[in-house]
Amino acid sequence: MRAMGTPQPYDLPIAKARESMRAALVTKGEPIAIHSVRNISLPTPHGPLAMRLFRPAEGILPVALFLHGGGWVLNDLDTHDRLCRRIARRSGWLLVALDYRRAPEHRHPAALEDAQLAYRWLLDNGERIGADSTRVALVGESSGASTAACLALLLRDMGVSMPAYQALAYPMTDIFGRWPSCQERASGYTLDETFIKWSLRNCISTERDMDDPYLLALLAPDLSGLPPTLLMTAEFDPLRDEGIAYARKLKAAGVSVEHLHAEDQMHGFLLLDRAVAKAGALIDRLADSLDASGSATVADVNSAQVSTASSAQVSTATAPGISSMSP
Repeated sequence: MRAMGTPQPYDLPIAKARESMRAALVTKGEPIAIHSVRNISLPTPHGPLAMRLFRPAEGILPVALFLHGGGWVLNDLDTHDRLCRRIARRSGWLLVALDYRRAPEHRHPAALEDAQLAYRWLLDNGERIGADSTRVALVGESSGASTAACLALLLRDMGVSMPAYQALAYPMTDIFGRWPSCQERASGYTLDETFIKWSLRNCISTERDMDDPYLLALLAPDLSGLPPTLLMTAEFDPLRDEGIAYARKLKAAGVSVEHLHAEDQMHGFLLLDRAVAKAGALIDRLADSLDASGSATVADVNSAQVSTASSAQVSTATAPGISSMSP
């Protein structure tokens, strides 16, 4: 976090940590222009939650549920407003960002429960917001990507309609410390070991939660039947290896996977486009993958669950600062 000019969140009280991150990430000046942005409320059993709709154009559009990062503790709709605008404008998708309940006030599985409710609401209310409910995707950044991956698992296990696509940027997928990158990249970057452990202490209620595949998706014994996936990892990230392992396990389970490894980036690069030129290209790659998936439908993925694919497809496309790795 010091790379963004802010104190480390774990050195501050929770409220101050959130204020500090907002000061670092909330856009100052004119926001990126887009057709419309509006806030709505998601009704839930524990009260309404805010959602923000980023609309790039008129008409009925495919829709993606966006889950922000921040270790399940930090950040909100405003900290990721710029990123959502960029993704929506480039992809042509209606992006719906959820202000899910955060830890430590609301521990696991609160974020996952909220995400599941939001996803169900999008399926049921597409006409109200000008969305095509047959073309729904999940997009997550950091801990939001972790939750998005777990939501796809949960939906599959519930036997309900699956998203047509998921885009996951540098998620946490396994118990921390199991992979070499946890030690190799433990300090000196935007995400460090102390922050990860601090986030988990705030997020989980008991150590048993650390064995929950609905918190850490790599723990799931079976990943078959999940939607086509873009998985982005960064070289200078303690979560690097578990992200790569998740891409490999998805492929082995017959899931179509595009794995983009940013060889010269740190964790959180999607939020750094104002400071790191190549971060903008990576945002565009994510948006383009969403755009390219637009012909796929919820029905397509649900049909694919019935029969396991004989082999997974892995993209070999490349871009500056990015390497495609066959998991």
